[in-house]
Amino acid sequence: MTRHDAGDLAHRLSRQAEAVCRRYLGAGRRQGHYWLVGDVHNTPGRSLFVRLKDSPKGPAGKWQDYVAPRLMLRIFDWSLSHGRLTASTQHNASVPREVA
Repeated sequence: MTRHDAGDLAHRLSRQAEAVCRRYLGAGRRQGHYWLVGDVHNTPGRSLFVRLKDSPKGPAGKWQDYVAPRLMLRIFDWSLSHGRLTASTQHNASVPREVA
């Protein structure tokens, strides 16, 4: 598959984002302009968000999983409450990361 073909496929899939989510992430559900599911393995939950329509925030089909940031916040909170804040924990908790 050439780069042009991959881009075309991505564009066509984004136009059908809800149908793709229903097929491959069937454990999730639509909520507003997003599809909510636990993770990319189709686990029930609300951690993974897939945008279903183009918006100023990004194109349809773009997704974000909030497990990693929540886990880091839990580790950071635990570190603070136990007085074990290391330089590494401080750095990792302060750097925002988007999973895409």
